[in-house]
Amino acid sequence: MKISLPSLLCVAALFLFAQLTHAQMDTDKYDEDPDWGTSVYHPYIFREELDTKAPKGFKPFYISHYGRHGSRRQTASNCKNAYEIMTKADQAGILTPEGRALYKDIATLYQYHEGMMGELAPRGAREHRMLARRMRERFPAVFRNKKRSDVFCQSSTVPRCLVSMANFTSSLQHEVPRLNFDYITGEKYMDLLAHDFYKSSEIFASDNRLFDSLTRANVNPERIMQTFFIDDKARVGAIVTDTVKLLKGFYTTGAVCGCVEELGINLYKTYFTKDEIVPLAIAYNNRIFGNYGHSTEFGDRCSWAAKWLLEDILNRADKAMEPGSTLAADLRFGHDTGIMPLAALIRLEGFDRQVPRAEAHKYFDTAVMMTMATNIQLVFYRNRNGLILVKILYNEKETLIPELSAYDGPYYKWSDVRAYFAKLCADKSDPV
Repeated sequence: MKISLPSLLCVAALFLFAQLTHAQMDTDKYDEDPDWGTSVYHPYIFREELDTKAPKGFKPFYISHYGRHGSRRQTASNCKNAYEIMTKADQAGILTPEGRALYKDIATLYQYHEGMMGELAPRGAREHRMLARRMRERFPAVFRNKKRSDVFCQSSTVPRCLVSMANFTSSLQHEVPRLNFDYITGEKYMDLLAHDFYKSSEIFASDNRLFDSLTRANVNPERIMQTFFIDDKARVGAIVTDTVKLLKGFYTTGAVCGCVEELGINLYKTYFTKDEIVPLAIAYNNRIFGNYGHSTEFGDRCSWAAKWLLEDILNRADKAMEPGSTLAADLRFGHDTGIMPLAALIRLEGFDRQVPRAEAHKYFDTAVMMTMATNIQLVFYRNRNGLILVKILYNEKETLIPELSAYDGPYYKWSDVRAYFAKLCADKSDPV
């Protein structure tokens, strides 16, 4: 098909945007965004999005969606580290006045987490309600079609995903009361939505060592220790036996402050300097990229784990294409461990380059690309002749697959995308 000038301009704009948003970590963001540096704990960023006009005669009729859970509380292991060390330090009387102030805020955060480790925060619930509302407002034709009123919803078994699903679907139901929702979860779906990686323990152990080595090389703990602890090396050393463990505890505890904004606490801005947070953010960013992304070291293992999910996307889309199908949308609710390998597997813009973990920050910023409630939406269009197009939204923004040739602007022939996806998930044998 001959590509029009407006479509060429659209592709150029998308390419330019990709260069701006999928590039290296911009450390200057720390000065303007109090949540920058929080890596995968950054709350979802809502922006006004513009849709490239679909080719003449094409209207949307079906959406296939995968969304990470919304903003959440910290998990137990990450939340406990700093609290337990600082509690012992307080009991031993080795904290300075600044150290006691920090400990008070850490204790408040920890107490807010008791009995709720890892659970969805109120902000996370709002994120999913808003995402559902924006989906309905953006693609009204999908939900106006009276012949398509069924929505199939799958979720991880983890409560924060189930509650995210509840908020998303209740908001959508409020917007479109006639919709029928079918809900499913279980170990089968947990495995489908967040499949384990090949020899994952090796990946995580190696990436933890990477975090430790980057932290030891790039973070000077001297000011931190002098500010928060008294000048008594023997007594302090008996409690703080590993400064990297302490720094990781401070970092991961402070990372969720934006998610639990109702407490009004910001550890990074109140107690630490930019020079201390930025190296920790880079180390954590690179660790996460190694864990789940398209790294030189482990990328093939991680993307391999998404093959079952991609196959499900294909199978469910096929069902939606059947004559007389009543399916309006497929909604999936999972984790960064599911969506990040999926984006890498299909070589989505921003995930298409394979880079070493230690250099990931030069290319990939988790605080932009893997926030809470990160989502992929495949929006399907059809004309009267039955030709089906699809465009992909990443965090609601039109996004390209560089490996494929577009039909028009950000719109691809579904037949091309389907063949490409099918080839990617055909071989599920263990990666070498």
